[in-house]
Amino acid sequence: MDCQEKTVEHNIEKKSGFGNAPTGCGKTFSVCIGALISFINDKPDKYKNKSKNGLQLLWITTLRALAKDIGRGMEEVMGELGMNWKIGIRNGDTSMSEHAKQKRQVPEVLIITPESLHLLLAQKNYPEVFKTLKIIAVDEWHELLGSKRGVQVELALSRITGLSLQPSALSLQRPSIWGISATIGNLQQAKDVLLSPLSQIGLKEKDFVTVTANINKPIDIE
Repeated sequence: MDCQEKTVEHNIEKKSGFGNAPTGCGKTFSVCIGALISFINDKPDKYKNKSKNGLQLLWITTLRALAKDIGRGMEEVMGELGMNWKIGIRNGDTSMSEHAKQKRQVPEVLIITPESLHLLLAQKNYPEVFKTLKIIAVDEWHELLGSKRGVQVELALSRITGLSLQPSALSLQRPSIWGISATIGNLQQAKDVLLSPLSQIGLKEKDFVTVTANINKPIDIE
């Protein structure tokens, strides 16, 4: 679909933005594929064999129940591309042994809830986890906006993006941020709030993009 192609292109160009499209339009895959293609472009000869690449995509989700489904979908895409990436899930149900495993080797994709992200940010040497991060995706932003969990996400994004400004973190890069939402009325406000951490470190409104699906959905009234 056109909205998918545009989102992938913007991700490759390392832009940040907001994707707004009805359920079933492939918003999840468009951001995921954008991260994968960016990696392939950076390492065209090694992308299939290269492993232990560090965290590349941080996926913030509202529901623990959706995490496994999202992970399975991403694994299928990676399998088709022959990539060696690992996917980790971190929420209240994640075992301590899995936490330790992720600490020893950070997966390339981490699917996480807002609460677990804050616990991760409270750990010692947490900047090391994010030093290779390219993209942060916030799924179902319309459900988080204006809530306590939404504030948690905003604070986490400010913390992570701010790492690129610290003198002691010269190797850290600024990740792109993508908001994903199906149904939302106050699109501009939702986008402004989500991307405000990037504005605070010098980016302007012109640096952000909005991708919407132009779909005519006929309604039958019975």
